[in-house]
Amino acid sequence: MRLSSLIVASLLACSANSWAARNFTPQAGTWIVSSELDGKPGRGLAIDVQGNTFFMQVFGYEKNGDATFYTATGQLDGNSVTAPLVRYTGGRSFGSAARDAVEDSSPGDVTVSFSNGLKGTVQFPGEASAAIERFAIKEFTPSISNPLAQLGQRVLRLMILDKNLQFKQYRSATLQRNSKDQLELAEYVDGNVPSYISPCSVDAEKAQILCNSATSGSNIKSLRFQISGGQIAGHATMKEAPGQVLPLIGQSDSAMNFANQQLQQQNYWSIALPGSTVTGIPTRHTHQLMPINGTWIVQDELTGKPGRGLALDVQNSTMVLQVFNYGANSQPTFHMGSGTYGSTGPDTQASRAEFALNQYAGGRSLGGAAQSAHQIAEAGPVRIDLAVNREQPTPHFSQRGTVTFPGEAPKTIVRMRLDDPASLADKLFGEWYSLPMQTHLVFNKEKDGAVLSSDGAISCEQKYPDNPDRITCTKTAGETVAGTATFDLPLLNQGSTWIQIRDRFGNLQGLGNID
Repeated sequence: MRLSSLIVASLLACSANSWAARNFTPQAGTWIVSSELDGKPGRGLAIDVQGNTFFMQVFGYEKNGDATFYTATGQLDGNSVTAPLVRYTGGRSFGSAARDAVEDSSPGDVTVSFSNGLKGTVQFPGEASAAIERFAIKEFTPSISNPLAQLGQRVLRLMILDKNLQFKQYRSATLQRNSKDQLELAEYVDGNVPSYISPCSVDAEKAQILCNSATSGSNIKSLRFQISGGQIAGHATMKEAPGQVLPLIGQSDSAMNFANQQLQQQNYWSIALPGSTVTGIPTRHTHQLMPINGTWIVQDELTGKPGRGLALDVQNSTMVLQVFNYGANSQPTFHMGSGTYGSTGPDTQASRAEFALNQYAGGRSLGGAAQSAHQIAEAGPVRIDLAVNREQPTPHFSQRGTVTFPGEAPKTIVRMRLDDPASLADKLFGEWYSLPMQTHLVFNKEKDGAVLSSDGAISCEQKYPDNPDRITCTKTAGETVAGTATFDLPLLNQGSTWIQIRDRFGNLQGLGNID
């Protein structure tokens, strides 16, 4: 099913309180002030955007050099938001008894504007506007988790848009290496056998992948794209119009590599169970279970009052973690660390990172002169664990784990939901591509508790009270049932067999034009 840009816009406008024209969604995770990236400790931002809701934690310094943090939350108006920075005191320190923080003061408003999903500007109180960018680890060590030096096969879910940013074509593909260790793209049109294979190369400076399909039977002439945090952004040219460059968006949710009779997997939402076989050879399995990057919180500290928070960011096989908490003096502070993240071992269906949390001082204060910080102490080790728990169907492992802070017992952590609509209509209204049904559709109607596609051919319901994110959809042809599909709603467009193209506000999912 193909809908024109005007029809899609009008359908979504009718299904939301207001229709935003944002053509990208800022990526959740760690962001940095570009001019302050000097290889030394400094300030940073943990940004999270869900729907139109913006949440940011800022780690910085007081005028006396002490580490501190602020939060800001508001509603994006187009590509920008202005909100008060808020400082808190009195919250929990490592190893202390449970205690809630209280709002202390605000040093003024902060304005954040985005030019695409990976770049923007920030203006702190008392400072000029400065460029910010998504913090990115660029390295070329071959591994299953590194798309720039891919081992094994990485699954790509590609959606090509037309010049008006409307859905044009879906294509399933894998990024892999051939017998000569050359990078290539295998496109799948029907079935599990590649329909077309095209050579690829890596642009190391831009961290982009270039694939040329000119000599294959594909209707795609070439692709140029970047994979960042499981999201794909780039451009495509089609053989029907080789001079026209079209936007490309998509996902890369999983990868696998078979070597030494062991199947290595990287996954956001699906795994192969131990005991499976590859080409008839019994294998052992290791799993790098990927968390959804961004803001995480300790589940039992969800009291409705200010508390501690975590900014968790996994790129390739490295985890970067900021903890926003309080010192023994009840003043706000932050701790930061990074380390290797990966499987806990064969057949464990679990992943882990463990590293030192560091404390810093001496960096730039709001409105102060530019200066770098320095490490002053180690607070002790922190450990993050993710594991498959089949007795806990929701949230998925990508949204649930455990943290072990210095001096504390392990605690459950969950991915923070900023935009968590209660009704099924608010969850589903928008534009989607269903992988099981191989259908592009818009949801914008309700009837008898079900949500219907714009043409009425697909009806979706919540049939599992204990799992409100599990949705069952039925496709009909006339009065005949043509198929059913049950799927889990994605968070930040990850962890599902259904891909959201636009949300209920009309915001295009994806990183936008990254050039």
